[in-house]
Amino acid sequence: MNRYDLVLLGFILEEASSGYDIISKIKDRELERWAMISSSTIYNRLNYLENHSCIEGKMVQKAKYPPAKVYSITDKGRGALNREIIKHLTGFNDDPRTLGYAFLFGLEDKHNLIRLLEEHEIKLREEIARLNKMIDDEPRPTLYPDGPFLNCMSRDHILVELKYLRASLQILQDPQKSAMLNGYFYINFGNREWQFTGADK
Repeated sequence: MNRYDLVLLGFILEEASSGYDIISKIKDRELERWAMISSSTIYNRLNYLENHSCIEGKMVQKAKYPPAKVYSITDKGRGALNREIIKHLTGFNDDPRTLGYAFLFGLEDKHNLIRLLEEHEIKLREEIARLNKMIDDEPRPTLYPDGPFLNCMSRDHILVELKYLRASLQILQDPQKSAMLNGYFYINFGNREWQFTGADK
């Protein structure tokens, strides 16, 4: 099981759906940005889930459209969905950016990274503005007092990312600090003798 199955089982629990229905929902709800799920992955995972008795498919004729396989969730699928939800909410899923920052010493062209990070900062600020507008436009009250829960959470995550992006730029743009990035994890402390070098000091 994985995050794709969480998305698919969740949508099928909400409403019996075809692969096309799920693709449409993912686009409508902008979920591809969170789950990074492609159309081919959706159909592959639907086959997997059906073969493992988590969903059942049957051919359905809808109006003018050709027949499509529509899936409903099984008891086994509900159990799998329950486990995935708990795993995603309580498991430790560190941000992949952590690894990028941990291995900064591997860069050949720090000036290019600075340029790319500055471009990414602009995109982050635009996304924060977009989310803030969605939050402000949402009728109140919402279940979460500050506004729509998922939009607020997304914005706050991006604000944290922006904070550390700015901090990394300050390190990269400082020649003395940047020169200390010559090993794994050195962005934490710089090059110290007791740093992780493969042997205990």
